[in-house]
Amino acid sequence: MRRGILRRWLPTEAELRNNRALRWLGPLLDRPWLWRSDRRSLAVGLAIGVFFGLSIPFAQGLFAGASAVLLRANLPIAVLATFISNPFTTPAILVGAYFTGAYALGEPVMEIWNAVSSGAWLELFADIGEPLLVGLLLISSVSAVLAYAGVHAFCRISVIFRMRRRRLRRQAG
Repeated sequence: MRRGILRRWLPTEAELRNNRALRWLGPLLDRPWLWRSDRRSLAVGLAIGVFFGLSIPFAQGLFAGASAVLLRANLPIAVLATFISNPFTTPAILVGAYFTGAYALGEPVMEIWNAVSSGAWLELFADIGEPLLVGLLLISSVSAVLAYAGVHAFCRISVIFRMRRRRLRRQAG
């Protein structure tokens, strides 16, 4: 992957060390493998971020950051990838997770919209809890695997194109 493009978007190590919210991490941010931008660390970091971004509705960055440290993945990518879920995408993610979980468990799909309009929120969450959790875990796991494979495929394709371009330049010149 082109490191110049990636480095333009990501904050530098110095910027993160000087951030007031992250200053307490101190020596942990000195580890060079947290900032490595090779194929493996980027793929694992993106997979971690996508997994926690889709599966946990709160403190996603904290869980993704801790997992990135434990798995020696790219920390900024892991934390930034959790923004896949935001106030605009969360309703679609939850509805899709419910339908996925209900289908996976073989349960009939409830008429969610009637319960929402009647104001029976607690009963609704009690009824859709298990299919929602199963659906969130399925969607987040599959998405993390696809993100991991996607980074590897993207890097491999970019290397193939660079080699082909280099070969064509040699033949022409």
